[in-house]
Amino acid sequence: MSKPTSPAPRRRREEQFDLNEAILTGVITKIWGHGGDVFARLRISLRGQTIETEDAQSCYTNLCFPGGTVKGQDLSLQPGDAVTVTGYLVHNEFDESIRKFLEAAGKPDFLDTVPPDDLPAWQGITFKRINSMFDVEMLEVLNEKKAAKQPPTINRSVLEGIVTREWTHTHGDDQLADGRTDRYLRLAIYDKYAPATKEIGNFGWPRRKPHYISVRLTDGKAGGREVPVRLKERLRVTGAVRDSGYSQTLHEALLHTGDVKITELMQRLPNAQVLYEISAQMESGFVEASAVIVYASTRRDKRTEE
Repeated sequence: MSKPTSPAPRRRREEQFDLNEAILTGVITKIWGHGGDVFARLRISLRGQTIETEDAQSCYTNLCFPGGTVKGQDLSLQPGDAVTVTGYLVHNEFDESIRKFLEAAGKPDFLDTVPPDDLPAWQGITFKRINSMFDVEMLEVLNEKKAAKQPPTINRSVLEGIVTREWTHTHGDDQLADGRTDRYLRLAIYDKYAPATKEIGNFGWPRRKPHYISVRLTDGKAGGREVPVRLKERLRVTGAVRDSGYSQTLHEALLHTGDVKITELMQRLPNAQVLYEISAQMESGFVEASAVIVYASTRRDKRTEE
């Protein structure tokens, strides 16, 4: 009599990841280091030129070279270099001190005007900031001959993610002043670079912390078409890295903290009106969508949920 055979082991499902790919060509304008990593400011042409000379025709993004290397090789880079970089987009969260905000606003002496008893509390105020970053995986420094010849790709990103937030912005008094209303989406991207947590989700794979990237639908459209998308839907977005500047008053920054104690500090100021007069220029990065695919609603793998 033959022994019963044990069932074959269940095959483990492969971990699934969202797309997060980008390639940019531009000119390095600034380089600095922090925590062992190297960062660079990249100037990108809005009209498809390798080397852009007009600021009005430029946008900017920050590059990160983890460990100051590319594919394990030491980095050699200088301001003024024309480069093509390949990598992926991430978000960077950090705390900005009120002193740094005031320096950017050109009002570093504001803290001299607060009630002396409140000064330590004012000095300890920080603002939560989130900006986008480009993590570099491949770098090509273009020589004069290559820089003179327009490369086939200047600015292209392909992302997949879940819509977690949406908002609109109407251009009125700013430099565009055309009354256009743009729609913005915040995507949670669970790509292969997303850091894993210690929690285990479905299929035995770890839960991951997504990268959050903002997407702009110019005039509410992509490729000339309206995009009927809702929260929690999953998208594939093709587009270009862009940035925009905006002004934020000290009053807005303080209220945005949501801290009751900070509100009480504001109320004790001898001249609270000055909070509306102090403002600093902020910058926000996003991907301007040229094409969007709205995936069919499916039950998402629970391992990716926070």
